[in-house]
Amino acid sequence: MVNSNFNPGQNKGSVLLIVAILLPVFILLLGFVVDIGRAFLYKEEINKACMVAAEEASKCIDIKAAQEFGVNRLADNYPDIIYEFFYKNYKDTDDCSINNLQYNVIESIDNPKYIEVYCEADVRCFFLKIISINSITIHTKANGRLRRIK
Repeated sequence: MVNSNFNPGQNKGSVLLIVAILLPVFILLLGFVVDIGRAFLYKEEINKACMVAAEEASKCIDIKAAQEFGVNRLADNYPDIIYEFFYKNYKDTDDCSINNLQYNVIESIDNPKYIEVYCEADVRCFFLKIISINSITIHTKANGRLRRIK
């Protein structure tokens, strides 16, 4: 049975109400996607800089100790190499700032196996400020494996 009292003009107000309620939700979801996507992009860029810094520092062995004693010892300037190559591959911007850049030698300086480079940064948010999220903190780590001298 067909309802003959159906009038399409009666639903205009309810559609407007639903759109008015859902529009801020869609804008907020779009903001999540944009800000979190930017954070992932910066994380990849910083991860690349960490990988390059770790690989270059892993090449930084003390040649004199290697030739004289046959040991695989890191040169004294390996921290400088880490910072140099990290900042050659990543430029600080207003949208993303580095909070912490650290390194760690696995085993010891006299018998290193890996160099780990850690980084923590804050990515400034645009849309998430609406809900009081001003920045997203990202973390990344990369390893550089030292080759053995034979």
